[in-house]
Amino acid sequence: MRFVGVDLAWGRRGVTGLAVADATGRLLDAAVRRTDDDILAWLRRWTGGPCFVAFDAPVIVVNPAGHRPCERLISQYFGRYGASCHAANTAGASFVDGSRAVGLVEALDLDLDPTSTSPRRAAEVYPHPALVALFDLPRVLQYKAKPGRDFHHLRSEMLRLAEYVESLATAPTPLHVKTCDAWHNLRTGLAQATIKADLKRVEDTLDAVVCTYIALYAATNPTEVRYFGDPATGQILTPVTPALAARFDQQFPPPRSRSVSGHSSLEVVRPQQGK
Repeated sequence: MRFVGVDLAWGRRGVTGLAVADATGRLLDAAVRRTDDDILAWLRRWTGGPCFVAFDAPVIVVNPAGHRPCERLISQYFGRYGASCHAANTAGASFVDGSRAVGLVEALDLDLDPTSTSPRRAAEVYPHPALVALFDLPRVLQYKAKPGRDFHHLRSEMLRLAEYVESLATAPTPLHVKTCDAWHNLRTGLAQATIKADLKRVEDTLDAVVCTYIALYAATNPTEVRYFGDPATGQILTPVTPALAARFDQQFPPPRSRSVSGHSSLEVVRPQQGK
């Protein structure tokens, strides 16, 4: 089974990061692409068989304004760590005709239903809360360009993230990146970066690698992840700490889990609308 991460640009002019690992956690490739055709060509190379594709981008967007319910839930549980979501709605130019991500999901014939036993699945993910949970961080890593963050700060935080990713080689659910040429190129680009634009070229690929690990982790540790939201209005899959899981399950008791394509089952949490 292949685990694929897609750091998808919301608009069609942006750069998209892509990464893939096998079932042992070995990073096989990472790349950047821009057009849907180029993204699909890369994805089809790795998703011809059983796969789990994690999209860092809104997939289901049906709300005419404001935040989606899943985004509000992420902010409720991870906002204290600085991991709130940007709002996605159909008033935005990127979602007037449906999300870019759902088009890719349909083109690849992937199943978005978290309870599905299909060997070809997809989910929306979000690296910030995932990193908080995976590495027990007190705050999000500040590697995203925002006002007040200079080049040296961004580069330092991105180096921290790269080191966290490399440390997963010894995790119970391992990810092995150092044997991959694409990771070596990423590390070289980060080491040689001198301006923020250099960091941005690294960031997209780095986020895609994180998304790949979220998919692998979810399939391997089904009781340590939760789906925030509901199928009709959008769901975000993320790892959770035991404390966050207990708090979430108290508010939204999970249903029975089901077997998923040879792996342990993914425990699915479906909050009812209006809660």
